[in-house]
Order: sequence, then structure tokens, then C-alpha cells
Amino acid sequence: MSKRLFFAIAIAVTLSACNKKIGAVFSRKDKLEIINPDFKYLTSKAKFKFDDKGKRVSANANFRISKDSVIWISISTFGFEGARVLIDTSLVRVLDRLNKKYYEYSFEELSEQYNFDFSFKMVQSVLLGNLIAPYSNEKYKKTDEYYSYHYLKGAYDFQNFIGNRSMKLEKVKVQSLASSNSISVKYSDFIRVKDQIFPNEIAAQIDYASDKPNTKINISYSKMEIESIPLRFPYSVSGKYERK
Repeated sequence: MSKRLFFAIAIAVTLSACNKKIGAVFSRKDKLEIINPDFKYLTSKAKFKFDDKGKRVSANANFRISKDSVIWISISTFGFEGARVLIDTSLVRVLDRLNKKYYEYSFEELSEQYNFDFSFKMVQSVLLGNLIAPYSNEKYKKTDEYYSYHYLKGAYDFQNFIGNRSMKLEKVKVQSLASSNSISVKYSDFIRVKDQIFPNEIAAQIDYASDKPNTKINISYSKMEIESIPLRFPYSVSGKYERK
């Protein structure tokens, strides 16, 4: 597995909200308001497909999340774990079991390397179908399908589409003002887990301004549980592994 493909898969997997009162997208102050999931610990299983320049990969993933602090992912194919990812508020750690290598990056390093503003909050928000940044007072449009609005954050333009039936974030598009590259994510098939609402299907696509082929990622959750007891996030590196 190439380094580029391996990291694309790891980032793609970290790319997969609660609305206690479905039926009203506005608060009493007529302010657009989306309520995020209320949980402390979450576990889930998913299948994902990755397509980049004709390279197609299918795999299974197990997720464990401690809200606002830790995301743990185990990636496997044919019943064998090929990689393990541990993300906290400062570092992204990736253990490549297939090639006996491991990687450690700060969010600052990843942001510089991929020319995108990565953060733990952003990764968690995309994974759960939350707004990356809370709605403020941006002007919105209403159609038969969506409430939509956009805002600028640094060198990026965020476009959000909230379903007026689901009352959830159903589409988000992030475009780089510098390169015109963009990432689009669609959420669908929403499910209820202990009165919390989560997207069951996630489809993401990276569009490049150049002639480079688009990258497509599809994530389908097969099981999701809100846990009441603390979770374990096992991650250790053998001395036989090489740091890259």
C-alpha cells in the first residue's frame, strides 16, 4: 500500500446530530439552530469504499469516540486489521500494520501538508454530520428542500445545506479560494440512537480544479451505539516499527 493511498484512506475514514425536537429548525428567536449530538461515548461499525485515480479499496472500520477528546479507528480487510488510527485534540497517530510503519502528525503539520485547515473539531464534526462552525447571522436561502447559507473562514468558503424535512445538515461544500479545489459531503439515511439523530450514509468527493481525477469516498454505518461506560483506546507501537 503506497503512503499516499494509505493516508488518503486514513483521512477518508476520519471524514464519516442530535435534534431532540425534530420539526423546528428555528429557535424562538427565529435563529437557525442545529443541535449537536448529546453523548459522552460512542461506538460504531462501518464499511467504506475509496476510489482515487482508478485505485479502488473496500474495507471495514470500527470507531470509538470520546466526545471532544478522542477518536479511535481500527481499519480491517478480510478479517485482518491493517491499520489503527488514534486522534486527539493535538495529534493524529497512524499505525500501518501491513508495512510495519507508523506516523505522527500535529494538526498544524497536516494543515500545512494538505493545504487545508484540519482540527479535531473539524474531523469530529464531519464524522457526526455536525456543522463545522455554528450558525451565526449569515443570510440564508430557503427552497423546497433546504435552508442554505455560506460563510468564509480563512481561505475557505463553506456552503451548508440543511434539509427542511430532516432538520439535519444534509450537504456541505468547502472550496479553497486559493486553488479552487473543493470537498463535498452528503449525509443521508438518518437514524435515531437513544433519541439522538445521526447520518447513516456519508458520500464525499474531492474535486480538483486541474485535470486530476476526482476522489470519491463512501461510508455506510452498520451499527452505532451510545455507551454509558468509559471506552478503551488501545494504541501502542512495537520497537520493530519504523517511524515515517
